[in-house]
Amino acid sequence: MRCPSTLSNLISQMMIAQKLKVLLYSCVILIMINGIALAGADRDVIIGFKKSVGPSEEALIHSHGGIAKKSFHLIPAIAAQVPENEIEEMKKNPRIAYIEDDRIFEATDEYTSSWGVQHIGSQIVHDQGINGTGVKIAVLDTGIDYNHEDLNDNYKGGYDFVFSDEDPFDDSYNSHGTHVAGTISAKNNSIGVVGVAPNASLYAVKVLDGSGFGLASWVIAGIEWAINNDMDIITMSLGSSENDQDLVSLRTACDNAYNAGVLLVASAGNTYGGLTTYPAKYDSVIAVTATDQNDLKAPFSPVDPQIELAAPGVNIMSTTGSMNNIISCRSSYCQLSGTSMAAPHVAGVAALILSSDFKDMNGDGIKDNKDVRELLHDAKDLGDPGRDSIYGYGLVDARRAVMGIVDIELTIVRINGPPRNNAKKVSLSQGDYSITIRNINLSKLDMEVYENGVIRKDLSFKFNKSDEIKLDMNVNNTVDIVFISYGSKGSTGYVTIGRI
Repeated sequence: MRCPSTLSNLISQMMIAQKLKVLLYSCVILIMINGIALAGADRDVIIGFKKSVGPSEEALIHSHGGIAKKSFHLIPAIAAQVPENEIEEMKKNPRIAYIEDDRIFEATDEYTSSWGVQHIGSQIVHDQGINGTGVKIAVLDTGIDYNHEDLNDNYKGGYDFVFSDEDPFDDSYNSHGTHVAGTISAKNNSIGVVGVAPNASLYAVKVLDGSGFGLASWVIAGIEWAINNDMDIITMSLGSSENDQDLVSLRTACDNAYNAGVLLVASAGNTYGGLTTYPAKYDSVIAVTATDQNDLKAPFSPVDPQIELAAPGVNIMSTTGSMNNIISCRSSYCQLSGTSMAAPHVAGVAALILSSDFKDMNGDGIKDNKDVRELLHDAKDLGDPGRDSIYGYGLVDARRAVMGIVDIELTIVRINGPPRNNAKKVSLSQGDYSITIRNINLSKLDMEVYENGVIRKDLSFKFNKSDEIKLDMNVNNTVDIVFISYGSKGSTGYVTIGRI
């Protein structure tokens, strides 16, 4: 029996509508499925398998909506992109050993390699365009390997008083002079290390032979050369082992150089708690002792009221020459330790001051080496308050000495009443900060960080009684830090906040 045409058309329209309805439902379902997948963003991961990888392992990743990007042969693993919400389910698969983020790595920059240069705040000064440009530094040492890629542009000449010629090349077994020179003025060129004053001019005055020994007459001749050639700074990472012998000739040479306007810096000596060596011991010379990464006295450093400043001197990475014979270091960079490594940090900061618009500190109408010396005394106080026999005036600080940036130092004291009634607040603007918290006898110290009045729990901490901690904080917007103390009346803690 055939249907009338009108009825046939009606049935056809109904069938089309039903198909459209099914298609619409299918699209909605697909959209929902895709929406679920999109809700968990894709994640770059490395998937480790218990056995070697092949097509079946890639198929496993695909079955979870992932994309296999790279199969490895060195390890049984595949780099992949997988939906976030599939990762936990994949971890349950017995064939998979682990799933970890495809972590981002970055190049280690020169400041990271040069921990001492970074630690004394040099980078902040460099960022202001203050780099030691135009300052002339005489390095009285074993010479300099002037072919080194980090030194060749800043090397400007010198003299060899060991062999009495014009070529002060570093021929020492440990590249002592080259290492000192790199700490002072290695170029900021994305290679190796960076110096405290990366644009300062270096002059190699060779007064020590290849084994690291030299005569007092050579040192005196080097000082005389520095004066005659208009040097701004003389740095001497050397000393006499005869501590009780004050050489009138050398002392007079140092005094005359200082009175002529040259700033003299010298290593205090590796005497393991003994006295400072000469020439650092002379009043006309800045005696520099060494500290480690925790700002503690290096074991080899002296203890002496003559110590004027401290600087990093343990495991210092710097330039080494082509002739170095250090068994543990056959490259053009190496770590050395000693007060010899500390002194060039101070010489470098002095160069930064000289290349800046520094103050006439003593008011005599002349800006000279005496003013630079006084500015260097604005250091990070370590040990007993004020100048002491271990750290002198403290750790040399380029930020303070050059730019007048002073750390925030708080003493947290517990008094009666609710803890929040005696809380202390500090506001920090945008930048990178180092925070050191030393709890003496508080039962607890809370550090709460607020941004626009809202607490940042990711930046807030609670410190227990025994805590002594250092942490770095990146501040993108102005924040308020509130320190809340708990404990018996009179219990204390200390907080130091500084820019890095």
